[in-house]
Amino acid sequence: MNSPSPYRFAIVAVVALAAFLGNFVIFQMAGLAPLIIEAANLDPADFGLVIGISMLTAAIFGIPLGALGDRVGVKPVVAAAIAITLIGSIGRYLAAPSLGSYLFWMFLIGGANAALNANFIKVLGLWLPPGGLGVGVGLYLSGIGLGQTVAIAASSRFSGMGSAFLFAAILSAAVLAAWLVFIKNPPGLPKAEPLPMASSLKRVMKMGDVWIGGVGIFFFLGTYVAATSFTGTFLTGERGAAPKTAALMASLIAFCMLVGALLNDRLARAIGSSRVFLLLSALLAALGTLGVLVAPLSLQTIALLAVLGFGAGAYCSFVLSLPMLLKRVGPALAGSAGGLISSLQSLGGFALPYAFPVLAGGDMKKLMAWIAAGFVLMGAVALLLPELVKKAG
Repeated sequence: MNSPSPYRFAIVAVVALAAFLGNFVIFQMAGLAPLIIEAANLDPADFGLVIGISMLTAAIFGIPLGALGDRVGVKPVVAAAIAITLIGSIGRYLAAPSLGSYLFWMFLIGGANAALNANFIKVLGLWLPPGGLGVGVGLYLSGIGLGQTVAIAASSRFSGMGSAFLFAAILSAAVLAAWLVFIKNPPGLPKAEPLPMASSLKRVMKMGDVWIGGVGIFFFLGTYVAATSFTGTFLTGERGAAPKTAALMASLIAFCMLVGALLNDRLARAIGSSRVFLLLSALLAALGTLGVLVAPLSLQTIALLAVLGFGAGAYCSFVLSLPMLLKRVGPALAGSAGGLISSLQSLGGFALPYAFPVLAGGDMKKLMAWIAAGFVLMGAVALLLPELVKKAG
């Protein structure tokens, strides 16, 4: 293509919509946390496992789904995964509340994110010019942030868990239809012989920069999921906030994550160092968390939650762009590299929301401190990445 096709806006919109769905159906559980914990008789560690099990889906299947996207195309791979999420959403709606049933259906619900996180950068890289890729990733993450925000803030507004879960199933069907209708390759795209899956995976596995980015995202997603899942409970139990108020305040983390995601490219170039930018973003998230831990419930808490979300969003959006920023990867290997990063990302999303409550021993203040430590660790990992921006470049 000599000039970007206007159809790229439809592509970005549907990719962002799919990201919205994948996170909405998971983070509904955080918005409904008090009802779910009571109905299924769960403790905080059990609930962290229920939230995190969907991340385990992507941790297990992210790498093969990314390589499969390189081999047969992104559209059929993600469509099949969204269909699995639809099945999981229907099953969750029909199942009786229990730890076992929630773990099973939430594992299936993680299908959409497993395929999309591994392959979204490949779709955007095919349709967007290089200068628009940062904005495209930001809009994709906006879909994630909006999905989380709406799920956490609005799920408690439904008449009960049943109606909330039914809505998720209907939304899954609608997004699957949109994906099948609108996603396609750019016109005139040269046909290239795809590498065998084993060959593409072998090449990506030898790329240290991709592994480092994946470890950073491991700490990001696990810590971020823990923050969005337990901040509302902390504000209710330790600060006396009403449950609906606490859920609304916690949703601010996800909303400000999408703001940080949209501004990441400009901020990184203004600072002139990707490593410094990523470290500062991580420290912002950590300081916001520590501020919420020590400050009384007030307008200051809202500002601190905004800082937490903004720093987390700026960090993750840049690291998720690595498959298209690293010259050794490019479109041919973007799915495999994205799959590796996605698997490590999702492994963190599964492990840390379960590990932090265990390490805290049920103490919500210690839990918030562990969340702050997780953000610091993700910033430290970023210092090992190569420089990827130049000032005003």
